[in-house]
This record gives sequence, C-alpha cells and structure tokens, in this order.
Amino acid sequence: MGFSRELAAAVPRIIDEMHRVNRLLDDGYRQDAIAQFHGLATIAIRTQRDDVACKGYMIQGRSVEISVCRIPAQPRPGKPIALFLPGLLAFLPWTAVRALAFVDLFDIVVCELPGHGASGEAADVSLDSFAAEYAALVDTALKRARGLTVIGESLGGLVALALGRVRPDHVRNVVLIDTPFYLTRPDLVSWIGEAWRTSGRRSYERRICMDIMGFDPEDGRVRHTVQLHHMVRNAPFHCAHIIGGGEQASGIGSVVDDVDIAALRAANPDLLVTPRVAGTGHAVLLDNPKGVCAALEALITSGASS
Repeated sequence: MGFSRELAAAVPRIIDEMHRVNRLLDDGYRQDAIAQFHGLATIAIRTQRDDVACKGYMIQGRSVEISVCRIPAQPRPGKPIALFLPGLLAFLPWTAVRALAFVDLFDIVVCELPGHGASGEAADVSLDSFAAEYAALVDTALKRARGLTVIGESLGGLVALALGRVRPDHVRNVVLIDTPFYLTRPDLVSWIGEAWRTSGRRSYERRICMDIMGFDPEDGRVRHTVQLHHMVRNAPFHCAHIIGGGEQASGIGSVVDDVDIAALRAANPDLLVTPRVAGTGHAVLLDNPKGVCAALEALITSGASS
C-alpha cells in the first residue's frame, strides 16, 4: 500500500524541484515559480498514467487567488466535472495522484486549500470562508456548470459540504473521503500535530487547526471540542461517505469510527456510507485508489450520483 514503486522513485526528484521552486519564489519570480510548481503535478501523475497530463491555473476566489489543477489538461466534451478539495497539509503533486483515481469518471478540478501550495491566505479562517472562496471560483470558472460533484478528502470534505450549501444550483453530489467530524478526537489531534511539526510548522496551517479544528498543533491543547455531524443534516444535494479502514501504512487509520457513522446517519438518514475500503487507513485514495473508485462507481450505479 502507499506510494506506487514508480511514484516512490520520483519523490526525491519532485522534492528537489520543490526546493528549486521555493528559491525562485524567494528571489521574486512568482509567476515562474507557480508555473513550475504546477508542473510537478504532471511529473507525479505521469508515474501512474503516461497518457494523462494536467494544467495549473490561478483563479480568483472571493478574496484570494486559488491554485487549481485540471486533470486532464484539456476538457473532454460530455465528461462530468468534479471539484476535488484536499485536506489539511496536502501537497499538490501527491494530491493530483490521489485525484487521478477518478479521471475515468470525471474531468477533475483540484482546488488547493487557502494557504496551501500557491493559494493565497484568506484572512478569515473558517469552513464558511473557505467555501466562499470556492463559490467565487465556481462563479468565475464554472458558471455554466450544473450537476457538479464535489469530492472532499478529509478536512476538504467539510469544506465541500459548506460549498454545496452556498451553491445548491451548481452542486448535485458531495462525496466525502474519510472525512472527520469529531475534529478534537485525541488520536487525530496527536497525528496532525506531529505531521504539522515535521512538515515545517507553517503558521497558516496552525491557524486552520486552531480556528477550524479546535486545537493547537504546537502542543496538542484542545481549545474547544469540535463535533460537526450536523453538517450533513438536510443536505440539498446527494451525499456519500467513503470510509477507510484500520491500516496505518500511510500514517493513521480511519478517523471515522462507528459512533461517527451512527451520528451521521441519525443526522441524515439518506446519507450513503460505503463499507470500509479494504486495505486502507485514513489515506484511502493513496492506499487503495481502485477500491475507492469501485465504491464510487457502485454509488453512481445505485443513483446516488446520477
């Protein structure tokens, strides 16, 4: 499980290139840096599919520019569109590889979170604020689109739910990928804190932890308990949750337990929840992309994403 052999072999090169991009950025060559940063996603994708490329853009949101990656690079006539919203601490090349699982079903538009990659840092750090950034992006770049599917991975799933409520005329389906709703669960707090500390201790990501998730990754202190199961209640869109298993090869087991599932179903009896995807943990798309795609195809066949 985890990275494929081909992607693992490419990791050192991609990291070296990222360091070079950062030096370009430090030297004031922002546009060149952004273009080369987006190019890293194609390098990563080509380790999995040599017939697929991607193209990066900067699109104005409500208050900041959002870094966007289209997979494949050119739209395919008649192919439905899916927005892919990654989770906290996501890195675009690996995100693009995970989103690639859905490329035979959708034209995919990966939208980096505010404060991640090349995206700007929104002043207001909240689920509603982030959803408003993406809503403005939809209005600008996808204003004619209807029946969008929004796929939210981990924390991105909560943003996807918020986006679906502010753009009900555009969003038909929200697909959650092992999205946590009890954000101050001790094991999640501990894992995110460790990941934040080892990935550079970025101040904006710390704000997301504190302002949205309710804890400080610096010391693991919980500021206030955060449980958001109510977010699926009365959803004006089809909603499905693809759940990971207990494997920890890629970092941590699923952050959705049976109590969460019961609470979510109580809040929304129409919520579709897949069986736990075999051989996975929280990083469901990294551990078993074929299993996730099969689960989603089953939901589409059942009419959940018609």
